[in-house]
Amino acid sequence: MSNSPPPVPNHSTNNNHSSAWESLELHQRRSAGFQKLNSNDPSPAGTPAPENERYFSPPPGQQPYYNGPPPPGQPPYGQPYYNGPPPPQGQYYGGPPPPPMNQPYPLIQVQESLPYGYDRHPLIRFFIGPVQTPYFSYISALGMTAMLIYEFVRMHNLTGDVIETNPFNPMIGPSFQVLVNTGARFTPCIRPVPSLPASTSISDCYRNPTDTCSIEELCGFGGFNNGVADQAFRLALPVIMHAGVVHFLLNMLTHLRLGVDLERALGTVRYVVLYAAAGIYGFVLSAMLSQNLTASTGCSGALFGLIGYMFIDVLVNWKVLPHPVRDLMSLLISTIISLVLGLLPGLDNFAHIGGFAVGIFMGMMICPMRPMASKKVIVFTWIVRCVALAILVVLFAVSIREFYSAEDPSKICPNCKYLSCLPVNNWCDPV
Repeated sequence: MSNSPPPVPNHSTNNNHSSAWESLELHQRRSAGFQKLNSNDPSPAGTPAPENERYFSPPPGQQPYYNGPPPPGQPPYGQPYYNGPPPPQGQYYGGPPPPPMNQPYPLIQVQESLPYGYDRHPLIRFFIGPVQTPYFSYISALGMTAMLIYEFVRMHNLTGDVIETNPFNPMIGPSFQVLVNTGARFTPCIRPVPSLPASTSISDCYRNPTDTCSIEELCGFGGFNNGVADQAFRLALPVIMHAGVVHFLLNMLTHLRLGVDLERALGTVRYVVLYAAAGIYGFVLSAMLSQNLTASTGCSGALFGLIGYMFIDVLVNWKVLPHPVRDLMSLLISTIISLVLGLLPGLDNFAHIGGFAVGIFMGMMICPMRPMASKKVIVFTWIVRCVALAILVVLFAVSIREFYSAEDPSKICPNCKYLSCLPVNNWCDPV
């Protein structure tokens, strides 16, 4: 029987064409299977084959098996191999073989990119951030706790009581005299005051109204050198002191939340500079403007410096923050509440104002630039930093010189005392 295809019948109807095609298809499968037509042969439909060729299925013996075992060397349900030898035994098309049954798929470990700045050297991150552990915030909180305990112990040793009840200290803490004796900001202990020389006697010193002591004895710490007040450390030591339990807890809420976050972002060294500068200048301004017979304590000035820094941080990152207006309003509300609380005894709004001002200028100096900032933004940022540094240097120099050069610091702004206390129960003049 010949293997050449029979002539295609010529019918005018679609059914006849379909029958002719099916007959030819069956003939091809029974005889030689699908094979390549010669370029001169017509296609079954009577039209030239595409590109003068057409392919058909393999001839018998190479047809895919459906109801029997596979040919030797061919995997189950595998396809026949065309124009080349079969792949090696065990090799699969399209990728590696699947894992054995009841075996878990191998885990694919994806290395996540570190947050911005964490690829820096640890020493560099310690200076300019970011850091994972805010050591200064935790250690300073422990130091403030220990200092508060010491104040209560000192109060008990000097008066026999633990807290001041007459007049009552709303902060639930020691008396005014004990706070001065343990290191509070008290101008007559820092520099000579004409109206209050070191030998001035103060009634109701510790235990009862009949007890008296001199300014030098009240200031403690071994007295003065040559009888002249010189305890300048009181411009820094009060940062770790507090007027009582309420004062301490209020400050710790900010110190251990906002402070911890800022230290992680800025780095320990940069954060310490911000914290110390705001806290110290707050008490410099307080000593310059407060009345001579008022004392103040607390890290509120330093915390206000953090709030001032946050104002700059919000403005710098305004376009990338999800809710900048809400963040700005939250800062404003916190600032107003803290200023109102600063009117209570033992607190100092002058320290708040001074720390806030320093925090703003420090924010201009140390606030990190946004990643991928343009060259123009970088140049402008460094100009602002230089200007802010110059303002801070002038601010510290002028304030300290004015404090020590004035004959009586309380005369610089006599009525400013009402910005820091309420004129009730002798809160503005507790001695």
